Amino acid sequence: MTLFIEHLYYNLDMVSKKQQEILNFIDKNIELNGYSPSVREICKAVNLKSTSTVQYHLNKLINLGYLQKSNNISRSIQSHNINSKYSIPILGEISAGQPLIAEENYIGELPYFGKEKNNELIALKINGDSMIEAGLFDDDLVVIDKSITPTDGDIGAFLINNTEATVKYIDTIEKKRYLIPANKDYENLIVDENISSIGKVISLFRDM
Repeated sequence: MTLFIEHLYYNLDMVSKKQQEILNFIDKNIELNGYSPSVREICKAVNLKSTSTVQYHLNKLINLGYLQKSNNISRSIQSHNINSKYSIPILGEISAGQPLIAEENYIGELPYFGKEKNNELIALKINGDSMIEAGLFDDDLVVIDKSITPTDGDIGAFLINNTEATVKYIDTIEKKRYLIPANKDYENLIVDENISSIGKVISLFRDM
């Protein structure tokens, strides 16, 4: 069991009770998941109905120096209480539709958090709509842990014929393993010797 310590040492003359609650939730989320929560997740956690109200509090906390955020990248809030920030490489695109050529083109860095740096993490941009029912959309960024082999029920990244990459569920049906889309317009793909695992999809980032 992971023990979280509430951060109750903020200057109450500068930070409201609700803002302190938001800071605590952000710190917990980063410690648990390795990335910051979305605005909607913060809304739900601190019982606020309006995302604009949460954004107001976030902007206030940023201006006061408690938080930092990267422009144009969702889930990029950085808490000054979490010191284990590092970056993982974004390596081109991966298909959620027809497989794409798996060229590992470096296109940037994604801010990430964890108790220690994991050199097995990479980020890839989703291209296509075959996983929309699983909440993966075109232009989303998925983080893949190359040290974890996807098992039945996981969403993973897979290499086909050593040249094409795709992201799909993997599962066993009638003793045969398949890559399974989350869109009824696409068909299952049987796993054979031409398909290998890149790693397990462990998190998702989306511009809002």
